[in-house]
Amino acid sequence: MKKNVFAVAGMLVALSLGLASVVRAEEDYKKFGVRVRAIYVAPNESFDSDLSGLKPTVSDSIIPELDLEYFFMKNISTELILAVTKHDIKFDGKAAGSTWLLPPTLTVKYHPLAGSTISPYVGVGVNYTIPFNSNLNVASDFKIDNSVGWAAQAGVDVKIKDNLYFNFDYKYVNADTKILVNGTKYKLDLNPNLFGIGVGYRF
Repeated sequence: MKKNVFAVAGMLVALSLGLASVVRAEEDYKKFGVRVRAIYVAPNESFDSDLSGLKPTVSDSIIPELDLEYFFMKNISTELILAVTKHDIKFDGKAAGSTWLLPPTLTVKYHPLAGSTISPYVGVGVNYTIPFNSNLNVASDFKIDNSVGWAAQAGVDVKIKDNLYFNFDYKYVNADTKILVNGTKYKLDLNPNLFGIGVGYRF
């Protein structure tokens, strides 16, 4: 799994460098963008079967998100997504603990109708999820490992003015990790779906 992720990351870096080398100065388009979104985070969690009797779940969350975008070409951009999210951990529907997640994600996006009033896009990239301040009421020793995975993205920009636009975005993040409970490790696949709406400015 890790080999595949690093291979994807290497291809993304190589693609980014290659695209940067063919950008022409005379092309007239806004290269930089900044965007804020409201994000609904819905984990599609899967715990180790050894924990199935506890009926563990991870709660959904609504968070603000900031992302930065750079266009190598009129139709190709890269986007860095920055956010922090908190989730409750429940056993059989009852609160059992919580965790914070810092999941920076970098994607490369293709915009087939770049410059149009309605501009859809698709993207693919890598995600690095960092859990912190994790706790579990029934365990004195509890930790969630960092994870590296892939991300897929689709969305649309709707132009309001030359530099201002609405944005609707969907991402799927592959975040497979492990949890440590009192010295024993168990599988935890978070794999969240992210639904976003926001506004962006390009310059």
